[in-house]
Amino acid sequence: CFSVSLEIAVKDTNDHAPEFDQPWYTVEVDEGRLYAEITRLTATDKDCGHPYGQICRYEITNALKDLPFAISEQGVLRNTQPLNYTRAHSHILSIVANDCGMRKSKSTLVTVNVREACVAGVRGVEDRVDYYPGSGAKFLAPEATISTCDNKDRDCAIKRVEAVVRLRTDHIAQGCDRDAIASKDARDRCGLNAATVDLLPRPELANAKEENDVTADLDENYFFDGNDNAVIVPAETAKPLIPAQFTLSFSMKHAEGSVEEQKAKHTILCESDDAHMNRHHFAVYVRHCKLEMLMRREHESEPESRFRPAEWRWKLAEACDNNWHHYAVLFRSVDQVELYIDGKLFESNDKNPEILDDWPLHQTKDLKTRLVVGACWHSRAQKMSQFFKGHLAGMLYLPSVVESPSALQCMHQCKEQLQFNGLDTLVPGEEAIFNRDMSVLTLKATTAEDVAKLLRQVAYVNLRSIPTPGHRGFDMETTIECAAGDRAPLPAAKGYVFVQKAAPPVLKISGQSVVIHTREDVKNGAVMLPDVKITVTQPDTDGSEHETTPKHMLDWCKVHLTPGRDMDLEYFSSPASLIASMHLDFEHDKDGLLVKGIEKVKGYREVLSKIHYFNVRPDSYSKRTYVVQCSMLNGSVLSNEFTVSMSIEAPKPQEVPAIPAEPQPAAAVEEPATTVVEAVELQHEKEPVIDEVNSHRLQNILEMDLPRPKAMLNHRGYDVGQGAIAGGAVAVVVVVCVGFLLVLLVVGVLRMRGSPPSRSGSRRRGTRKATNPEAGMEWDGQDLNITVNPLDAVDAGHPEAAGNQDDYTDEDSSDGGDSYRDEELTDDDEEDEVEEVLPHVTSSNGRTGSHGLEWDDTVLTHVAR
Repeated sequence: CFSVSLEIAVKDTNDHAPEFDQPWYTVEVDEGRLYAEITRLTATDKDCGHPYGQICRYEITNALKDLPFAISEQGVLRNTQPLNYTRAHSHILSIVANDCGMRKSKSTLVTVNVREACVAGVRGVEDRVDYYPGSGAKFLAPEATISTCDNKDRDCAIKRVEAVVRLRTDHIAQGCDRDAIASKDARDRCGLNAATVDLLPRPELANAKEENDVTADLDENYFFDGNDNAVIVPAETAKPLIPAQFTLSFSMKHAEGSVEEQKAKHTILCESDDAHMNRHHFAVYVRHCKLEMLMRREHESEPESRFRPAEWRWKLAEACDNNWHHYAVLFRSVDQVELYIDGKLFESNDKNPEILDDWPLHQTKDLKTRLVVGACWHSRAQKMSQFFKGHLAGMLYLPSVVESPSALQCMHQCKEQLQFNGLDTLVPGEEAIFNRDMSVLTLKATTAEDVAKLLRQVAYVNLRSIPTPGHRGFDMETTIECAAGDRAPLPAAKGYVFVQKAAPPVLKISGQSVVIHTREDVKNGAVMLPDVKITVTQPDTDGSEHETTPKHMLDWCKVHLTPGRDMDLEYFSSPASLIASMHLDFEHDKDGLLVKGIEKVKGYREVLSKIHYFNVRPDSYSKRTYVVQCSMLNGSVLSNEFTVSMSIEAPKPQEVPAIPAEPQPAAAVEEPATTVVEAVELQHEKEPVIDEVNSHRLQNILEMDLPRPKAMLNHRGYDVGQGAIAGGAVAVVVVVCVGFLLVLLVVGVLRMRGSPPSRSGSRRRGTRKATNPEAGMEWDGQDLNITVNPLDAVDAGHPEAAGNQDDYTDEDSSDGGDSYRDEELTDDDEEDEVEEVLPHVTSSNGRTGSHGLEWDDTVLTHVAR
């Protein structure tokens, strides 16, 4: 028997899965740190030996692509990137362990809590603030907090905390959103002198405007290319020759340019000779990054030639920094000139500005100048020169008066600004201080919590109805003042305000579209727009609209006839006193009328409702159509074209009761002269008198061509504006013709009245020498000898023949038997006229007869009886 050694190998099986030593792990990490080991996880396996009893691998089962965690084979958990407390306060991980037999354990959960890192400074500030026009104030940090981190890095007992909020608007046209046009309300609010004028025209008239993304279409912002564009100031806007005292203010954005460009004069404003000479009387320009001004005295103002200051050169960093700045020159005399930059007085010294002296200009007979913005006129070459390259806006000029600096600062105030709504909550020890433009706000308090509370009340607001769209940056800087006196700044917080593009307001005209008037109304003046309504609505972001009529001002309103008016027959009128009180202009042309000037909607509505239409021949039209349109916001917003039809009705014929015909005596048939006179009188009753029509036409023409600065009253109490220039020639011709006819008429009347009276007038019956139109035609028979055929003497015995002859003479007279003076006769004169048919004289034998037919027998030597 033998024995055999037998080895039995027992193959191990993976009977058990790994197990973690605890089902839930919780750890905390600091925000912003990278950890090589956040925690170490441990799992065991009840199986013995390798491989089932060993843990070979750990894995995160809920890992996403960007999960900032990783775990090693040894169970070490770490973060792959710094954790952000703002993004996630905690992270929950599901982790399993695998033994070497690839058997997995149950999941264990690991919670990683992120501790917020202590970041000193202001927190809770909006990174982006969307601002919609007309939405009011928008808070910048409604949940602001300030952390000082308990001064871990410094030993500082906090005495005071200060926060400064700044609004960044340098890239916006003129440095911020402001009204470039000095409106009537702004002038009144700031106390600006009424004589101040705008030297730059309205945007629709400018030929030097640049379109860009940061400049609103409504701004008077003009880009001059430095080559060929300039703006000529009309003579009626600014009188020639800059006076000895004046105020000039403007906004400018000018870049440094190349070396060659710096050598040239970039003329901002220039007044030079209009013809024959190139003398510069006044100029403001930029050269070598200096703002220079030339002011040459005239010979008339300086009869004694003296060497006096004539040129000033300010060396300014603002002149070439390519940012918007506001400049104001207050010229009191050649020895007292002040320059304000962005509302601050420039501090002069011995070297800045550089002042050069010069003699007065020489005397000249023809002193006529031309004022130009953006270049200088050289009359000898008949062209512009020294062009400006850059941006100009808001150029205001006040002659002969020096404006107060406070008024200029008020006019230059930004329409977009910071706003603090917590003034009523301030307690002792707290302060809120604004700068002049309200673009910088300083808040002070004793604790960081109190300053944070004040920061929550800071907002952005834009007061313009149509602000410039785009972004505005803002930042908040906090400083801690320690009890020891040192100051520790905290990191600044930044954000942006995005101003959205505004939906333009809607200007609408409505009212009665059909107006009915009679011819008599039109002849005496008919109201054109009896119940006109003008409304302004602002669209909201949700599509609705709300009325904003009281907040807006109109630029002009026009009423145009279709077709154009007859200048000889039609004209308009307006309330003179009302227009004068509103400082509006009322003008006529062949198309219609125009009312212009900055005024509230209510004022324009009142003026339009009192405009009257006249026609001296009402029957010339049975219907008149006209279109009404208004403008606001410097012509950028136009109203609808409201069409009105005026129906001119003819008078209704009156029913005349029938009169039964009566038999007329035969004598009535034999009175044709009376019938003719009655017919003429009836015709005059039906038609207007020719003189009246002509007088209306003449009055219309004179009214249309007379210059009218503000208001002119006619006989009806209405204002008649200036008409078309072309009507002036017609008016002159008509006036000359009518005057000539009147002279002829007066001369004729005077000759008739001034004829020598009859020598036998003392023997005439009656007393109407001066009033009888036939007095100058009486016969003077004293020196008159009449020889007739004796055979005709037989007719003298028939008085009816003489009577018939007299009747024939009266009927065939050139004046129709009536005189235009007959209407002025009194009753006594009429009785005398009945008695006196022809003048008579008494002969020596007592007989009476016609003076003009008296016989003189003394010269009849051969008369057969």
